[in-house]
Amino acid sequence: MVRWLLVLTVLAVVVVGLVLGVRAIANALGGDDEASPEAEQSAPATDAETSEEPEPESTEPVECTPADVTVALTADAPAYALGQTAVFTLSITHVGTVPCTMDAGRTAAELVISSGADRIWSSADCEPGDPRLLLLDGGNSDVSTIEWATNRSAPECPADLPQIGAGTYQAVVTTPEITTEPVVFSVG
Repeated sequence: MVRWLLVLTVLAVVVVGLVLGVRAIANALGGDDEASPEAEQSAPATDAETSEEPEPESTEPVECTPADVTVALTADAPAYALGQTAVFTLSITHVGTVPCTMDAGRTAAELVISSGADRIWSSADCEPGDPRLLLLDGGNSDVSTIEWATNRSAPECPADLPQIGAGTYQAVVTTPEITTEPVVFSVG
């Protein structure tokens, strides 16, 4: 029994010695777990402690600018007979990084048909319709069609306008800040 007490005592001394030795080495290397209150008060604040969290980027949509979207116009045929309906396709594609809004209604995105200096027809003349607000996000596209019955129109839609004749015409869509490339076609 005395032998067991002696073995346990030696074992306890070795364990305590190891714990104290490990703590002394940790303190010498700067890993002091029990910093004095004076050290805590006089230690300067680090950048990580004083810097504020950066605010997350706003995901609120803004109004689209010409840099945010591409607008393209195509015709369903290169030529039309008098009285035939021409169908134009308007594509608006978001190429920006922030979601944006745009009015693509018939008045805001106006299709105008002309022949030389003669303004023949506009999508905003007789049936302007309501605004058509788009919310576009990165890579999204909106595709719509506009039909033209190869006739003439004017603001406030007067009656008895002269018929159009055979010839070369062009179509463009104009928004407050963007005009598409002209689409040239013939009617005859």
